[in-house]
Amino acid sequence: MGFFDDLVYPAGERLEDPSGEPAGRRGESVLLGPPDEHVGRERPPLDWFAPASVPQPAVAGSGPTAKVLLSGWSVWPGSVTLHLAVHRTVHRQSDGRARQSGLRVGLLLGDGRRVTSLDPHGTKSTTALGPAARPAAARSAASAGLIPLDTGGMRDSLFRTDVDLYLPELPPSGATRLVVEWPDEEIPETSTPVDADALRAASARVVEVWPGLPTPRATGDRFLVFARWGGPPGFLARPMSAYELRDLREREEARQRYVPRADWEGLGYEGWRDPALIRARLDGGASADADVWSGRTPLHLAARDGGAASVRLLLPHVTDVDASDDEGHTALWHAACEGDEECVRTLIGAGADVWTPQTGPWSPGRLLLTTPLAPVVADLPGAVVLPDEEFAAFRAADALVAAFVDEGRWTEGLGIAFVRDLDGAEVVRRLGADPALCPELLPKDAPFDDDEEIDMDDWDDADDYDKSYRFVSVVEVPGDPGGCVITQIGYMPSDETLLGAVSAGTTAYGMYFNPKGGTHGTLARDGVCVEHEEIGLSPDATDPTTYWHFRFWQTGPDVPYDARDLAYACAAAGLRVFDGRPALDGTAPRRRVELPADLVR
Repeated sequence: MGFFDDLVYPAGERLEDPSGEPAGRRGESVLLGPPDEHVGRERPPLDWFAPASVPQPAVAGSGPTAKVLLSGWSVWPGSVTLHLAVHRTVHRQSDGRARQSGLRVGLLLGDGRRVTSLDPHGTKSTTALGPAARPAAARSAASAGLIPLDTGGMRDSLFRTDVDLYLPELPPSGATRLVVEWPDEEIPETSTPVDADALRAASARVVEVWPGLPTPRATGDRFLVFARWGGPPGFLARPMSAYELRDLREREEARQRYVPRADWEGLGYEGWRDPALIRARLDGGASADADVWSGRTPLHLAARDGGAASVRLLLPHVTDVDASDDEGHTALWHAACEGDEECVRTLIGAGADVWTPQTGPWSPGRLLLTTPLAPVVADLPGAVVLPDEEFAAFRAADALVAAFVDEGRWTEGLGIAFVRDLDGAEVVRRLGADPALCPELLPKDAPFDDDEEIDMDDWDDADDYDKSYRFVSVVEVPGDPGGCVITQIGYMPSDETLLGAVSAGTTAYGMYFNPKGGTHGTLARDGVCVEHEEIGLSPDATDPTTYWHFRFWQTGPDVPYDARDLAYACAAAGLRVFDGRPALDGTAPRRRVELPADLVR
């Protein structure tokens, strides 16, 4: 008789279950494959190796009611598990909140690195095999330093708890120390020496359990899910949260911000508005004449982004108040474009050249004469006088810009075309549709919603995507002269084919606020597209004078950039409207037109 034979029912025989339940059968199988390159990165390779043990009994930390004992190490082929045991004379009920004042454990490695149980958690990918042996990606949060391991669900004792921490590498040779601290239990920071060379040598004694294990072959599509309750001990100090890390980083950045240094790196837009920061850089030896970006010195950038206080701080340190950047512009030019009166007066008081042209005929003073700051420079020596027709051009452009100012308008992705002199019915006909089938309706009365033209929940649906470009809205705009506006959330109103169709015998200008960057315009006359341009950029000497009249040179947070571009496009088509907002904000009647196939590209 065998050793266990009297303890089991005879093999090959089956006794019917009195409960009537069918006899059980063996469950699905999960097949173990050979270890891959990911094994051991986040947890010990328990399934493939039997570790070598390195005992090291020692008290790693001691407090009034708690002690942390080091029992030793389990050594794997390329990693180690640290085994600790916490003994307490008082068992406290947890409030369920992880604390940073809990048990802290770390290693100071021989190469100077520090790894701890408090190192930030990160999302990492692991690989599991189902019964079909098909790899399945799993996501798990794992510490990048000493990784806390689950030592089992229920504990055998209320007063002793095992703590296992996994280091996914062999400690490098050299002086190594285990450091423990536990503020909640009044255990001070305590250091224990570790023999890293002994741990490395022990890796040669690891036993591979399944050498030559074959890769399982897929046999089906079913997967098994295994769940286990447990986790590392709750008294381990938690890593800092992302919010805490960010707060500390911002504090350190704020502390370092005003440390004197001899360069201008990292100031950014807000930095030039901070005189204390500029003073710290100057105190650190940073040159006020340095080329910070595109030939622009700190004085250029302070005049554009900083303000008078920053400019006054820099002026005693600059060699030349009229130094030019790579575009030939001085600090006063940038202050004039920004419209900062105090900064302009400060630079002029420091002797800045007001009237020498810097781009074409334009000098800082000439620009200022077209703005409310004209009185600041009008009576200065060398002042020029703008012709009446130039003043009139600026006034007309300003009036047209005002007709489109709408702070609540969202223009990203908007396509719009201005067509001179035509009414809505004629534009609809030129777009290949029947005006009778495209009546003028207020948006609230329309049986459609332009926002529903695109299925926002399914951008991958090619039909929805194409459909969105087949429809445009046509709105009449009164003016002297007036005309029509064609709009769409899309580029079609600026398309050459569409503009050619609507511009026969007249003028049309289409533009597109490209979400990828830039605002692009196309001018069509009498059915032919005659010009393509990117508008809104700061003009140079070769650009049309209208760029200057519509103030593409102005900068700053108060500039109505979108209204300026819309007004320019309206003027380029030959329209002069008194209020362009209803055509764009949905309050004016409009016609919805489906474009024929030959107009859609």
